[in-house]
Amino acid sequence: MSFLTATETEKRIKIEQLQPGVFIRLRDSWFDHPFLFNSLKIKTPAQIESLKKAGIAEVIYVPEKSDCQPLPLEEPKAAPTPPPKPAAPAPEDPVVKLLWEIKKERMGKLKEKQENLRKCTENYNDAIKGIPDIMDSMLSGSQEAEGNARILVTRIAAKFLTDDDSVMHLMAIQETEESIYYHSLNVSVLALMLGAKAGLTPVEMRDLGMGALFHDIGKSKIDNKVLKKPPPLTKAEQSLIRLHPQYGVEIVAKNSAFPKSAALVILQHHEQFDGKGYPQLLSGVKISKLARIISIVNLYDNLCNDPDPKKAMNPYQALSYMFTKWKKALDPEFLTLFIRSLGVYPPGTPVMLSNGGLALVMSVNPQDPLKPSLMLHDPDIPKSEAVIFDMEDLPEVTIEKSLRAENLPPEVRDYFNYTGKANYFVENIKKAGGGNV
Repeated sequence: MSFLTATETEKRIKIEQLQPGVFIRLRDSWFDHPFLFNSLKIKTPAQIESLKKAGIAEVIYVPEKSDCQPLPLEEPKAAPTPPPKPAAPAPEDPVVKLLWEIKKERMGKLKEKQENLRKCTENYNDAIKGIPDIMDSMLSGSQEAEGNARILVTRIAAKFLTDDDSVMHLMAIQETEESIYYHSLNVSVLALMLGAKAGLTPVEMRDLGMGALFHDIGKSKIDNKVLKKPPPLTKAEQSLIRLHPQYGVEIVAKNSAFPKSAALVILQHHEQFDGKGYPQLLSGVKISKLARIISIVNLYDNLCNDPDPKKAMNPYQALSYMFTKWKKALDPEFLTLFIRSLGVYPPGTPVMLSNGGLALVMSVNPQDPLKPSLMLHDPDIPKSEAVIFDMEDLPEVTIEKSLRAENLPPEVRDYFNYTGKANYFVENIKKAGGGNV
């Protein structure tokens, strides 16, 4: 069944017209052929042979992605005398059979990944829904606030402290009334990821998560008109905003059970390793270890999720910017560990692949951060069933470059549910063939 038709610049061509350098799209649904991609650039004659053996007679030629034109179509010759029909159907070509077996295995993994992502999204939504009540309770001085926050943080921290692999997933979320709390949850999840990589103890992880969750609670004492005002701010407004760490400490101090090291995180999360931060101009290891972690993930999330979409960076750009422009202000060991943990292309980064396809990085491979999981853009497949694959399974496909959000066509943004926001949550994957936790 044919699903794709050629556009004005594209055209159907015969399989005999293919040569290396021609970019094509297959005309059938992804589920109706044995190949892992619906579009590719022909690189070798062997690829053409595989297409022929799969019974594909026509493809769609994409000029703007091709290095050369298709071969001219040869004039049809007089039809030769047809050979006698075989007594029995020819056996399936072993190459095509192998391709189908590989693809069926990939389809099984795809269903598993889609289910993992669905469960992870449910857990993320449950977590974000609980944060408004926790914040309100802490602001009102309720002694229950610390206990409820501790439960949430401990649940997330536990995912990083098991013997199983912890996988960071990109969350495709819609703007809701809880949107203002995404930053708090993002910073908490990213901080706990980095804390686990740094070998923190369970108690340190708890205090790190508590400090991360409430790091900006002091902003509740500052007028929204100042908080939401686009730069430049007056000196008076800057001074007011710089009071939010101290305000935050005053708020959590009303709760006698709130950990002191977590309160120190709130106070110091804007201090810088080079001594140019605030409020105390601390430098180096004079800043608490937990606060040095928070300062990194807080900056990263602010760069990715800037209120002004035109200023927001994709995760790849954010890491590059931090390494080149903020290197002296951040703890160098924790910054290096953070970049290694998220990989060169962190979740939420739109990328172009070596086969010409577009994809969105969905999760980090804990065994090899250089080979993340990608969601492939394919208009032939409903976005609810979008193909998600592990790069380690396809060594012939590489990432050519990251893409800026504004360079993504509208239909691609819609397909990925790409809002330009990078929100994360975590799931556990058994290391040795087990199910998910």
